[in-house]
Amino acid sequence: MNPLEDLATLKDEVLNPKQLQSAGLSDRMNAILEQQAELKQLKATEIQFSPPLLLRDEASVIFPNTINAIQGQTGAHKSRFAERIVSAILKRQNCDNELLGFERLDLLARYHVLYVDTERNIKEQFPAALQSMQVNAGYTKEADPMNFHFISLLMTDRRERFNTLNEYITHLRTTVDAPLIVVLDVLSDCVQDFNKVDASMEIIDMMGQMINNHDVTFLCILHENPRSDKMRGHLGTELSNKSSTVMQVAFEKDAANDDTNIVKVKFIKCRSTKRHQLFYMKYCEQVHGLVIAEPNEVSELFNSRKHKAANEDIIDHLEMYLGDGCEMKRIDLLDKLCTDFQAKQRTIEARIKEIMETENGTISNAKGEPCNLQKVQRSKEVFYFLKPLENEND
Repeated sequence: MNPLEDLATLKDEVLNPKQLQSAGLSDRMNAILEQQAELKQLKATEIQFSPPLLLRDEASVIFPNTINAIQGQTGAHKSRFAERIVSAILKRQNCDNELLGFERLDLLARYHVLYVDTERNIKEQFPAALQSMQVNAGYTKEADPMNFHFISLLMTDRRERFNTLNEYITHLRTTVDAPLIVVLDVLSDCVQDFNKVDASMEIIDMMGQMINNHDVTFLCILHENPRSDKMRGHLGTELSNKSSTVMQVAFEKDAANDDTNIVKVKFIKCRSTKRHQLFYMKYCEQVHGLVIAEPNEVSELFNSRKHKAANEDIIDHLEMYLGDGCEMKRIDLLDKLCTDFQAKQRTIEARIKEIMETENGTISNAKGEPCNLQKVQRSKEVFYFLKPLENEND
């Protein structure tokens, strides 16, 4: 009998593995059809979305079984930022350490963390980072939390790093039943060449299989190209596309365009929620780590700049207010921006006009798509909104 005729007969039924095997198809096709059968069952039920595993000030930041990214220029505290997130995931119930506002949703959940490092030496730097993560989570430095795992690939030949990483995670999943969060610091060092399509897709596909077949969530750290806000290489492009949440850390500039000690954290992409509000942090010598910057420090920085309400700052706030696809009345948007920057309305209007005329595609929505700022008039009201570039001719 023709296998295709068998499939036509079964097309409206939920196929079980025995039926599939009897169809006489390849193992690859059987696997696809088993997945199809599972999807048929799922689409017929009420879909229950997983709650987030990590919050920040009650906003959902990281969801289970997703790929997520932290990007930034070299030296912008990306690793220290990731360490605070790890501490929040490992945090003990009786610990009251402030971790940049991050916290687990389920305080009783027992998450396991695997931290994979590729840059710091294993004599002092990486051990100090590991010590910081567990101390800030409420453990002593002598403790050995059963849910905290870590490896270094620094001494592993670059050609073997991907296979070593894949093998170790697979091994860990056979011994750990609890949800696993894997931090890759940095992702580009886990592949042979981050500019090659095949090497980049190999690790992206591996992560995609892990989050679907196992209870694994990834947090990847990747450098940005010099003088750019794009992550490095083909790997960076694919990571941005596949990530659910992308966070960017960057030093704020002073009036002379020099880096200050204030670091801006911006949510470039939030696939499952609206774009979260940006916030500011700084490195504190007293705690040897990152803390939230005081509001007056941020205000003083803004006020010291040569041009009040610079375009870059306005764009950040436009993304925050309009990035989730909503429209905002002109007067409401102006009121918010005037308050945010302590600027006069005519200053804000001038900046908006300049952004609409010159900042083509530099604004992005919550999905990470490049957009233009546009306005439309309805009756006597003017509304502002972000329009993705690819839809401009629709």
